[in-house]
Amino acid sequence: MVLTSEKSFGQSHLSIETINAFSLNNNKLSVDTLQNIAVYLPPNYASSNKSYPVVYYLPGFTSPINEFLFGEYSGFELQKAVDSLIERQLINEMIIVLVDDNTFLGGSFYVNSSINGNWEDYIAYDIVQYIDKKYKTNPSPNSRAIAGNSMGGFGALHIAMKHPDIFGMVYSLSPGLFDVNGILNSRFLTSYQNLSEMQQAINKYFNEPELNEIERYKYLTANLRYGPYEGYLKGFLLAYGSAFCPDSELETPPFFNLPDTSVTETNIDDKQFKCWINGFGGWEEKIKEHHSNLKKINIILDCGLNDGWITDGTKYVSNLLEKNQIKVKTLWFDGGHTDKLHIRMKEHMLPSISKYFETQTSN
Repeated sequence: MVLTSEKSFGQSHLSIETINAFSLNNNKLSVDTLQNIAVYLPPNYASSNKSYPVVYYLPGFTSPINEFLFGEYSGFELQKAVDSLIERQLINEMIIVLVDDNTFLGGSFYVNSSINGNWEDYIAYDIVQYIDKKYKTNPSPNSRAIAGNSMGGFGALHIAMKHPDIFGMVYSLSPGLFDVNGILNSRFLTSYQNLSEMQQAINKYFNEPELNEIERYKYLTANLRYGPYEGYLKGFLLAYGSAFCPDSELETPPFFNLPDTSVTETNIDDKQFKCWINGFGGWEEKIKEHHSNLKKINIILDCGLNDGWITDGTKYVSNLLEKNQIKVKTLWFDGGHTDKLHIRMKEHMLPSISKYFETQTSN
């Protein structure tokens, strides 16, 4: 079933469509298997017989696709921005698909999880097959790029390196990447006060008899994510654990085990923390495992110089890729995590992807 709402400027076309997310079936959190995507069609799409390249974009944690469509984020409106770039001949015409990462936890990190559902498969298979079937696309990895920011920047790199037969290029903006000390520097994972308070909050909300377990969990996470910043960090911890440390054998939420708060930052239990470290980290092993895949894709990392552990992680992963003879282009800008996002998308991401598509077509 497809539900479409339309908003048009000039000859281009923007639709929000609800599609079946088959890969999310049987998830433990009752995440909806009807998911929204936004589809931008360029000005000459309706009158042309050509096949178009496609960009798939993954937003960051707690960012719905509406933020990129109707000016909610720094005035950025996808359709107007892309129309302008095409009109000024700064990019060629392309189809753009935005993925709505709709879970009550605020994000899936775009990985397969027995708790959240298989979001990697949903993007690589369900959405791509839907778009290729419905629209005039060039169904080749040379005509598909995947991009994203923050959590989505991580997700884009994660999916591209596992599916070079589907995506030929990845553009990761301010990606969630750990260096070897990343888990220590990102305090939402190693603030032991946060972990202790998190367990207390879980115990409290799961003693409300009038709500079932999932409703109680939704209530808990909503109160965390939209409260003070410390609450946001705890909400991020729950989403991260659900993505990277799921235990489907557990019978009650959050369906994963929080790290032992008796472990200290100077005495980390590597076994206990391995899934937490290897979510955004573990890049030496990941690059070794997916080395041949990574050599097949065009990789661009784009990060601010003032983005804390994300800056450190991006430098680390970029250097690791180069050390392993994997070609990567790393772009740096004077800024933080989100202050230049709309500018980087318009002035760097879309032109770089367009140039890649053009290069592939001319070969």
